[in-house]
Amino acid sequence: MLEQLVVKDFALSHENTIDLTTGMTSITGETGAGKSLTVDALELVLGGRASADMVKRGAQRADICAVFSLPAAGKVREKLKSFEVESADDSLLLRRTIGQDGKSKSYINGSPCTLSMLREIGGCLVAVHGQHASVKLVDTTQQRSLLDDYGRLQLLLSQTNAAFNAYNVKRQMLSKYAEEQQQGAAKFKTLRFEIDELKKLDLKEGSYEEISARYDALMHVSQTENAVALALGVLDNDEHNVIEILSHRIRDLDKVKAFDENNINPVIDTLSRACEELDKARNMLSNLNTRADAQKTEELSVKLSKCHELARRFGVEPKNLYTYLQTLEDELSNFLSLRDKIASLTEEVRALRKDYERLAGELSEKRQKAAAQMSREVTGRLSDLAMPDGVFRVVVKRDEEARPRRDGRDEVTFIFSANRGETPRELSAVASGGELSRLALAIEVLTSSANSTPTLIFDEVDTGISGRTASSVGKLLHELGHVVQVITVTHLPQVAAMADNQFLVSKLTENDGVSSCVQKLDYDGRVQELARMMGGEVITPATLESAKALLGTHEA
Repeated sequence: MLEQLVVKDFALSHENTIDLTTGMTSITGETGAGKSLTVDALELVLGGRASADMVKRGAQRADICAVFSLPAAGKVREKLKSFEVESADDSLLLRRTIGQDGKSKSYINGSPCTLSMLREIGGCLVAVHGQHASVKLVDTTQQRSLLDDYGRLQLLLSQTNAAFNAYNVKRQMLSKYAEEQQQGAAKFKTLRFEIDELKKLDLKEGSYEEISARYDALMHVSQTENAVALALGVLDNDEHNVIEILSHRIRDLDKVKAFDENNINPVIDTLSRACEELDKARNMLSNLNTRADAQKTEELSVKLSKCHELARRFGVEPKNLYTYLQTLEDELSNFLSLRDKIASLTEEVRALRKDYERLAGELSEKRQKAAAQMSREVTGRLSDLAMPDGVFRVVVKRDEEARPRRDGRDEVTFIFSANRGETPRELSAVASGGELSRLALAIEVLTSSANSTPTLIFDEVDTGISGRTASSVGKLLHELGHVVQVITVTHLPQVAAMADNQFLVSKLTENDGVSSCVQKLDYDGRVQELARMMGGEVITPATLESAKALLGTHEA
C-alpha cells in the first residue's frame, strides 16, 4: 500500500508530505484549492505524462516521491527482480523529477529507470478511478474487462489468449504453406522443364569455363586449317601452283642463257633454289595435321549458346548456372515437401484449436456464473444508491460461428432499467448521467474488491449525487477500505465523514505567490471541514453539530 507521498514544487504545491495508512482516506478542500493535485502527482510518479508547466513557477524542478510497503512476494517483487532492482527491506521508493524544459527522470529505489518500468510497477500498486468512469462503463470492451475483473478471470483469460496466440501463429503458417503450394502447383511443370534443361547441360563448378576454353581451341585449329589449305593451294595446285610456274620460267631462261650466261645463270640458280625451298615447304604443309573436329566444334557451339540463353532467362552469369540448378531443385524439393508439412501442421493446428476451444468454453462458463452473481450484487446495491426499482443485468452471449479470437468467444453487454416495469436495455440507451455515475461507482467497488491492486484512488467519482445516495456511496467506499487501501478525492461531506483519515487541501498566499497546502485533520479539524462542506463559508453552531453527528455516525 501507499505509505507516504512527498511533493515538491509541483504545480501549486511548494512542499507537502502526506502520510497514509490502511482503510479509507478522504481528501477535501474548497473548489480550486488543488484537491486533485495529489492524484495528479501520484499518477506522475507512476509513469504519467510530464510537461514543463507542471513545475511550480520560479522552481528549478518538480520532485515527487512515493513510498510503498511491499508484501513478501507477488507481482511487484517479481518485476523488481526482472528489472534487477534491489529491495533490501519491505518498502519501495518511486521517484520522478521534472525539469523546467519538461524533461523528466525516473528512479526505483534510487536507481535510474525507464518510464515503462515505472508504469509496469505502478500498474501493480495503484488503480486510479477518475470522474469519467461512467464513460468507460458504456464501452462494451470495458464491460467485458469489468466482468473478468469481478469474476477473477484474468488467469484463465491469459491462458485463453496464450492458446489463441499459439493457434493463430500456426494457422497463419499453414495458410502460408497452402498459398505456397497453390503458387508452386501453377509453376510446377515450368520448374521441372527448367531443371531438365539445366541437367542436360550437366554443368558443375568450372564447366562453363572449360567448355569456352575447348571451343576457343577448336576455333583456332579451324583457322589454322584454312590458312594451310590456302598455302597448299598456291604450292600444290595441279595447274597453276607457284613451283610449276617457276619451273617453266627456269626452263625458258635456260634456253636463252647462252646470250648472256654471266647474268642469267645466277638468276637460274637462285630460282632453282627457291623452287627447292618451296617444294620443302609444300611437303611440310602436307604433313601437318590441321584437321578440326567439326562435329565436336558444333556440339560445343550449341552447348555454349544454350548456356547463354538460359543465363539470360534466369538472370545469372553463365558460370553460375550450376548453382542456379541447385536453387531450382531446392524450390522443387520444398514444393514436394509441402504436402507433408501441411498434413503435419494441419494436425497441430487442430490440436491447438481444440485447446483454445476448451479454454474459451471454460471461460464462457465462468463468465456466465460471474455475470449472474454480478447482476445480483449490483442490483442489490441499487436501492442504497437511490434506485430502489433499478435492475442491472450482465448478458454474456457466446458466438459459436466466429473464428477463434482473442479474449474468447463472448460478447458482454450491460443492460439496465431504472424503473419498475421497464425492460432492461443497453446502458447507453436508457441510463441518465447521474444513474451512470452511481452504477459506475457500484461496479467499480465490486470489481475493485475482486482485484489484487492494493491501493485504489477515486477522484471525484461521486460527482452528481447527494443526500442519502452520498451516504450510501460513502458506506460503499468505507466497506471497500476493509479490503484494500482507498483514497478518495471528494466534495461530499457524507463521503468524507466515512473516511478513517481526512486531509484538507487549502490555498496559502505567500510572498512568491499562491501555494497549495495539504494537512491531516484531527477530530476538531474534521468537524470544521465537514461543517464547511455542509454549510459553506459561514459555519454556524447548527452546522457544527450536524458535522459532529455525521462524523459520530461513522465512528459509532
